[in-house]
Amino acid sequence: MSRHHTEAVFPGGARPFIYFLTFIGAFAPLSTDLYLPAMPAMTAQFHAGPELMGLTISGFLFCFALSMPVWGPFSDKYGRRPVLLAGAALYIVSCVVLALTDSLAMLIFWRCAQGVGSGALSTVSLALVKDVFRGAALVRVVALVQTMHVLAPMLAPVLGGALLMITSWRGVFWVQACCGALALAGGWAQKETLRHPLTGSPLDALLRVPFVLSDRGFRHLLLLFSAAVMPFMAYLGISAYVFQAVFDVSPQQFSLFFAANAAVSMLGPLCHMRVFHVWNRRRFIAGSFLTILAGGIALIVVGDQGPFWFALCFLPITFAGSAVRPPSTVLMMRQLSTDTGTVSSLIGSAGLLCGSLSMTLCAASFWPDYITAAAVISCTVGAVGFGYWLWLDRTRAFRT
Repeated sequence: MSRHHTEAVFPGGARPFIYFLTFIGAFAPLSTDLYLPAMPAMTAQFHAGPELMGLTISGFLFCFALSMPVWGPFSDKYGRRPVLLAGAALYIVSCVVLALTDSLAMLIFWRCAQGVGSGALSTVSLALVKDVFRGAALVRVVALVQTMHVLAPMLAPVLGGALLMITSWRGVFWVQACCGALALAGGWAQKETLRHPLTGSPLDALLRVPFVLSDRGFRHLLLLFSAAVMPFMAYLGISAYVFQAVFDVSPQQFSLFFAANAAVSMLGPLCHMRVFHVWNRRRFIAGSFLTILAGGIALIVVGDQGPFWFALCFLPITFAGSAVRPPSTVLMMRQLSTDTGTVSSLIGSAGLLCGSLSMTLCAASFWPDYITAAAVISCTVGAVGFGYWLWLDRTRAFRT
């Protein structure tokens, strides 16, 4: 996509526009992981148990995931810019109320509202990528944006902890409000990119969700690649407990292990952008699932032998899962030439729901330990994903 075209969409051209897309796409981890270090202080101040305070996380994620298939069709009907502005405005209002409230009920309610606002921003970010970029540029921009999407959950808790050294938990929400204001300003400066809006009523727009899901190629790919995030989300859910409670690692040492995994998760999309994009896609995706399977087997064999073994087993799982995201996202987006907002929203929502399912499965009582849970999830996703992908490719079940 030419510099002239991107300058017509966003002030400054392609580079500032890509930075903006990356920023608004990272609002979910910005709103959850940035907030995590403040939860103990908030639990004490609100005199709430862990279960009630946990609703501020689960409620956010639930509303975030469910709002995306609403925002997506609306962005196809009313435009990307109005949805972006509405989501940013709701996000700002939510943050301000959260920073001022002394009520636990209000805290939970407005965290859910914050999730709805974040859903609009995340949905529009991916839709804008497809609206503006084409061909190789589309693949590169998706890889760049998803690099930050993978990195943000790793860095946000560190930033949140640093903020708590200079402010209270209320200050975290004021920082989030400022981020919402930046998103609002960027949305105001951006030009509309939707060329062919949907006609009909708002209900007609929402009915595009089942229409998109009726596409055989998109439906199969959405199921396959949404499940591919489950091993990575399992690691996020269990790593703190495994390293610190099982292996008796100090918080400082845990942060180093966590940083190593973050670095590898960044390398995946970057390596795809630099190297893997010229590889045979069929073999690359098949190899990614086999790598996840191999990592899961290694977890079963030596994952409980110590923190270094556990971390080492997860590195190929994390790398393969992050490296396969850019080509899989582009492939899903190419299945339909219309309904870009709806397609983008379903990609984000399905991935989050599968990730939440993975965390829930890891916490189930039928596992002997967390390492076994993560290993079984990784092996299942790797083996089933490998076979599923080969079947889809052999039967030409999707458009290339």
